[in-house]
Amino acid sequence: MADAVAQPNRAAALARWLFLPLIFSLGFMQPKLKIAGYQAVATDLLFLLTAGAWAWALLSRRLRFVWDDAYWLLLAYFAAMTASAVVAGPSLGGGVKLLTQVYLLGLPVLAVHLLPDAAALRRACRWWLAGAAVVAAVALLSIALFLVDPQHPLLRFTRFYFGTLPPGGYLRLRLTFLNGNMACNYLTVSLLILLAARALGWLPARAGAWLLGGLLVAAAFTISPGLGGVALALGSWGWFRFRDGRPGAARLLLAGGVGAAAAAIPAMAVTPILYPTAPFLLRMPLLGLDLAPAGRLLTWSDAVRNFFADPWFGRGIGADAVLVRFVDPSGGVQRLTDTHNGFLNIAAQAGVFGLVAFVAVLVGAWRFARPGSVRPGAVAPMRLALGLAFLNGMAYQGLGGSFEDARHLWVAFGLLLVAWRVDSLPAPGLGSRPCTASSPSFSS
Repeated sequence: MADAVAQPNRAAALARWLFLPLIFSLGFMQPKLKIAGYQAVATDLLFLLTAGAWAWALLSRRLRFVWDDAYWLLLAYFAAMTASAVVAGPSLGGGVKLLTQVYLLGLPVLAVHLLPDAAALRRACRWWLAGAAVVAAVALLSIALFLVDPQHPLLRFTRFYFGTLPPGGYLRLRLTFLNGNMACNYLTVSLLILLAARALGWLPARAGAWLLGGLLVAAAFTISPGLGGVALALGSWGWFRFRDGRPGAARLLLAGGVGAAAAAIPAMAVTPILYPTAPFLLRMPLLGLDLAPAGRLLTWSDAVRNFFADPWFGRGIGADAVLVRFVDPSGGVQRLTDTHNGFLNIAAQAGVFGLVAFVAVLVGAWRFARPGSVRPGAVAPMRLALGLAFLNGMAYQGLGGSFEDARHLWVAFGLLLVAWRVDSLPAPGLGSRPCTASSPSFSS
């Protein structure tokens, strides 16, 4: 009997332990693994192991299933994806995509079950920042190698192509990711987690300062439109953290962040490089300048057309949202099947129902994160940072990239739910209840 009880305890402990390297692995989409003919990353394998150990613990009844009202948002989103796949008809692509959604939406569910308290959340954030520190170190090493030997073999993996930027002898990085835009998105989330960890004293001050500098340098060398998100992250964090004590500085930080983020949006859509295959030009008489549409503007236009062709359920998840051929300024021919906009990508693939469900998740994230949504709790700065990070990565940076399937963003959403649950516990002396608090009512 003792062995039967010990086994499930080990399963729960194993699942909790595996989830930490899973969080660490979020910063590494290279190198890819090949499993059963499919390419995967380390996070995928760790997810299967973690989910298996968690299921074992549930079946052994030593770890109980915890319901959270936030799951309604996840279920609505999954239902919209499923309806799109069903209406579009059976296809291998749609089936694989649906399994991918189970994986992604399972990440926050695992976080809620495997991170039961503030100490567990602190450990998880430290593992995240350890992974981010490695990414920053790769950036610094790549910069040093580029200065010494621009043809160094490591740069074949960490260097990113110019895209709509003018080709030249400068360095643009994708780091340990498949492209620079995803790298910038991850670094933006990591930056906000770092700022909150420093505010909570979860990191030594000197280590936090060095990591802050490394993350900013790494993000800068992605030369991504997502850099507007970095500015917005710093500005929004400064506003919420300092508006009571130093309102003047807080307003200045917010204005600078919002201004830089707004200025980055046109850079997503147009380019001053007038490439020969541009379908039209945009004349700017006040500036005396002609601009060509960037690849994003072409994919956005095609996505809008496709959305109106199938507005309710979309073309079907797993189907190409768009199909645009684009010759970039370097002369390379790109075949673009992604809209480079999360909202339009979901609208084209899953229609109105998918888009509404996606926006509901974003609104829910803000309700969990906003100051005053629960009493000031032990991890309130981290709760705010995680909410800002998720909204920045999904919504703002989602204007110029399709990040709705980014693993690190769904883990960040799970960490947000954990932080909300921790802060929802009653203060000492006010009674007690288990950490099974539901999320705030969406009817209030």
